[in-house]
Amino acid sequence: MRRLLCTCITLTALACSPTDAGKDAGKVAPAKPAEAATVPANPHGAMPVDPHADPHATGTPTPAAPKVRPPVNPQPVTPSGELRSETVEGLVFSVPTEWTRKPGSNEMRLAEFILPGPGGEVTLIVSRFKGGGGDAASNVNRWKAQFVTAEGAPQTEAKVQTALRPPLTITRVDITGTNVAPVMPGSPDLYREPNSRMFGVIVEGAGDPYFFKAVGAGDTLAVWEPAFAAFADSIAPPPAG
Repeated sequence: MRRLLCTCITLTALACSPTDAGKDAGKVAPAKPAEAATVPANPHGAMPVDPHADPHATGTPTPAAPKVRPPVNPQPVTPSGELRSETVEGLVFSVPTEWTRKPGSNEMRLAEFILPGPGGEVTLIVSRFKGGGGDAASNVNRWKAQFVTAEGAPQTEAKVQTALRPPLTITRVDITGTNVAPVMPGSPDLYREPNSRMFGVIVEGAGDPYFFKAVGAGDTLAVWEPAFAAFADSIAPPPAG
């Protein structure tokens, strides 16, 4: 009987004692501190959008002001008529002794020749591209697109002469106007150099074409116009043996 009574008292005490859940009843759990928002990493490495950026901007970089190069070492020159022989990777030709040869300034340039004159020095660049570089007509059109007239209209005229000297086909090009070529290939920054001229020669028929291109002051290239024509006429494969 005593054991029964103790059991009843114990059960009654357990029923009446508050539980942990009862203690917390009616209480609201404190809010966790807000986590700082994170920006997911951009897999392409682009910078996040600037909240202060102009919403009407297109995202295209604004080209810099057109660039005009100052003349380098302008000086009066009277061609002597004296020539020397030169060889460039499978071609031979003659150039005026006043033209100074330099190594190509990058791997695509086989050589460079400096032409002195009253409008400043002009560099004749000799290039050859593995796999080609386009035919003569395509390159003439591309070169014309790098010039505009004095009025700013696209230059549509060029003096083009083609000579067949088997196995070579030699195309000589003469363009005048304002040079508006890109400062660097693919760059939105352009030159805007009035009174410019371009002498070019494209040599086909000996593997990948050769490109000879001189762009600069018209005053300087005018001095060398007859000599440049004679140079182009002298281009030939090296003698056999």
